[in-house]
Amino acid sequence: MKKRFTKTVGLILLALITLPVFGQENGNKFNLRLGIGYSILGTGDILTLNYENELNYSLNQYFTTSFSLNLGKSNQDIYKATSFIQSNLNIFISPFKNNKRNDFRIGTGLTYYKVSDAYRESSHYENGKFVRNNYELNNRISFGYNIIIEDSYFITKNLSIGLKLFTQPYFNGDINTGILIKAGVRL
Repeated sequence: MKKRFTKTVGLILLALITLPVFGQENGNKFNLRLGIGYSILGTGDILTLNYENELNYSLNQYFTTSFSLNLGKSNQDIYKATSFIQSNLNIFISPFKNNKRNDFRIGTGLTYYKVSDAYRESSHYENGKFVRNNYELNNRISFGYNIIIEDSYFITKNLSIGLKLFTQPYFNGDINTGILIKAGVRL
């Protein structure tokens, strides 16, 4: 019984030691990319600061899928404040392969977003002196699609830097077009 237990523990330890080595062979299928940049949002052409978190999975040396979450915020232009949260599901083609130092890719996919615009609805004055502003929120939700051109360069085997150009027409008539600088790491 003790011999069987020792063999079992030995096999488990061997598996734990060798699995990471085998995992490293195909460990570059996932990468995480973080981006920051600007976009022009909506029907009011509102300049927004964007943050993007994107998880990519390489299907093969030509195709990659990604899921991303974006946050955007603006406190200028026609509204007191505008913010949005967005999720995207995309597929990319890398015509020159995605397994080299430079990864040029073109993509498309679906996008969903929720926008909140805060605006001053009214101002109250008493005896000619300002008392307060009343603000209203305008929320809208819509689906749309993405058109993306992106180029990334791997500084090292696992670290990349890149530039992303995108436009996102939404079914409610809004459009979000912008540019992001991205940094990534292979997982």
